[in-house]
Amino acid sequence: MLNRRDFLKITTVAATAASLGMLGGCGSSSDGDNTEVSAEHFPQSVVSGDPKADSVILWTRLSGETLGGGAHKITLIVASDKELKNTVASYDLTVTEEHDYCTKVKVTGLQSGSFYYYRFHYDKNGKRYTTRTARTKTAPAADADVPVKFTFLSCQDYIGRYYNSLSYHLQHVTDIDFVVHLGDYIYETTGDPSFQNITDARKITFTDTDGSVALGTDQPYYGAAAVSNYREIYKTYRTDPILQKFHELYPIIAIWDDHEFSDDCWGATATYFNEEKDEFDTVRRMNAEQAFYEFLPVDNTSSDGAFQTPDSQLYGQMNNAGIYRDFRFGQHLHLILADYRTFRPDHLIPEGAFPGKVVLDKTAITALFEAQYPGQGAAVYELQKAAFGPYVDMTSAPWDAYSAALVPTLAYAYMQTGLSQTDAGIKAAADLSGLVSAYVFNALVTGYNSSVPSGSQLPLIDDNTYDNVLERGIAYMHIGKQGYFSDIGSRYGVVKATYDMLAGYNAMADTLAARTPENVFGDTQLAWLTNKISTSTATNICFGSSVSTTSLIWDMTALDIPADYKQRFYANVDHWDGFPNRKNMLLEQLGASGKRAFVISGDIHASFVTDHPTSGANVADFTGTSVSSSTFINMVEHAVEAVLAAGAFTEDQKTAVRAKLITDLDDSLLEAFSPMIFADTARNGFVTVTVTEDNVSADYYLTEREDVFESFYKKMNELVITHKKFVFDGTQVTEEQS
Repeated sequence: MLNRRDFLKITTVAATAASLGMLGGCGSSSDGDNTEVSAEHFPQSVVSGDPKADSVILWTRLSGETLGGGAHKITLIVASDKELKNTVASYDLTVTEEHDYCTKVKVTGLQSGSFYYYRFHYDKNGKRYTTRTARTKTAPAADADVPVKFTFLSCQDYIGRYYNSLSYHLQHVTDIDFVVHLGDYIYETTGDPSFQNITDARKITFTDTDGSVALGTDQPYYGAAAVSNYREIYKTYRTDPILQKFHELYPIIAIWDDHEFSDDCWGATATYFNEEKDEFDTVRRMNAEQAFYEFLPVDNTSSDGAFQTPDSQLYGQMNNAGIYRDFRFGQHLHLILADYRTFRPDHLIPEGAFPGKVVLDKTAITALFEAQYPGQGAAVYELQKAAFGPYVDMTSAPWDAYSAALVPTLAYAYMQTGLSQTDAGIKAAADLSGLVSAYVFNALVTGYNSSVPSGSQLPLIDDNTYDNVLERGIAYMHIGKQGYFSDIGSRYGVVKATYDMLAGYNAMADTLAARTPENVFGDTQLAWLTNKISTSTATNICFGSSVSTTSLIWDMTALDIPADYKQRFYANVDHWDGFPNRKNMLLEQLGASGKRAFVISGDIHASFVTDHPTSGANVADFTGTSVSSSTFINMVEHAVEAVLAAGAFTEDQKTAVRAKLITDLDDSLLEAFSPMIFADTARNGFVTVTVTEDNVSADYYLTEREDVFESFYKKMNELVITHKKFVFDGTQVTEEQS
């Protein structure tokens, strides 16, 4: 008996004259009275994808559950004309409930750079039920001297939102060759109140909530975990009429980011609970990947015949290869797509990191300075040490004597966050077993003293010892970690200078130990990427990344605010700012490729254009905003208000911070990172890229953020569109007036 995850068959159909015999008397494309285009039988319509010069993947789903379950036969017809008269391939297929009645077909033997038309049909009781006839296009041959035009998308939340920008695309940007989807095709939650807006018309409901992850307190909601949960999300998204029409016209090349599995994930680890509990879940990750492969036309095989997606290709298994792959479109475009999520390590600062833990002591900082300034490491440390914090060694006298009092004090604080007494005690003992910030040490002593009689109180570190005796280093608190279990100071809002020092030291240590520093891609993917970039023969290399290489920096140094906040902060280290050394190595490799290299990216729900300088040629990054998901400025607004509520800010200081980070956010980001030349953090939309021998141009089509909550599908003349165009000639990016 088949396991439910044993395989999703993808049948390879050769487009040859011999295949026409399979149609027999059914080969005619003429529609009689007994033929009906049926959304009831094919509720998700069709999708094509992964176009190559001689092949393409075609997908559909039969609503088998409404037909009594079991196995059902459907037929695919592929032709070179809209009327399906010039048939080039056909195949009889069997769909079953093991994969929710989805099927993918790889049609080979096609002509390069050509349009093809296709549809699926299902016959029952003398009646033929069909999908709508759809169109796809193969890639131009590698030696074809032709321009290439494509759109890239990301982040298309369905809940309470509409795909108005795609509706505009269908009417006004009609000449693209294909679509690249850079991730967050779905969102795994049923209504996260921090960014999703549930309405009766646009909502997700799980039939198996027991198999999901229960989230939320005041407003309970669920995160997908069972394979049925993920399938229900895909099925619901693909009922949208605009998304269906979009897929019916353009082949898609898709990779995943985080929400196809879980927000801000790394590997099979989710981050909902910020390390208050273990969220590593291989089965959940495998379920997410299974649904992804079931519902998206990804060519995840090297086989030439009928092939499978077995367990061994999914996460954590011996043949798992992630989602990275590459495509060639004529002489002028080599599209290289990376997998950022599957193989990456944890965030540099764990959500459960103890703020008082010292991660760079005097020895480490001196070694880092020595590597940067040979022969001067110790002297540079002495010059800079006032910027660091004093620390104590909890394994040495007299500080070890405090452990008996401070471990229970810290454990009690952990218990208040929800940890069990046992887990809290274990974590507290581990956190106080090495070097600890003197500031946090004194805070714990103060907390302990407040709970015991005066005769039992412990002395604080005296001022002279604190200021003049103790060695100084960097604890997690100096990188922005203030709370015990929090994404602030971990994935968001970290102090740039100290974060870069920790990342730099770790990269140096990895290199000395013959380990791959900041191994985001994993060794196998990294070797593959290196080879693809260095050996490409195309005029242009397009590196597709689910997350942006643009640095997002909040520079608060000029504001009259509390000293702890007068810093330069990385806004988001879940994306490439979290791996600054690997990012620089990647950009340097692209810049040294001898090709015109540019990056397309998403995830951040904002539009950016960056002209990265390297020691070779400049590398452009075109970061696209979300199709419909809550934009970056919404996230910043929530984060800023949370910080202002928790910090010691006057009303005037709050006004200054809001002006810097909300009202003037775009200008602030541009000022803080000089390679960035365009920022729009408030609008949704998409980007269309045109690649020629001479240059690369990127057209940004943007809609107002409030418009996603209302359908403009039948009133497109009322939709406000902002258009920006940028051209990259290989030496610089310039804006063209549209």
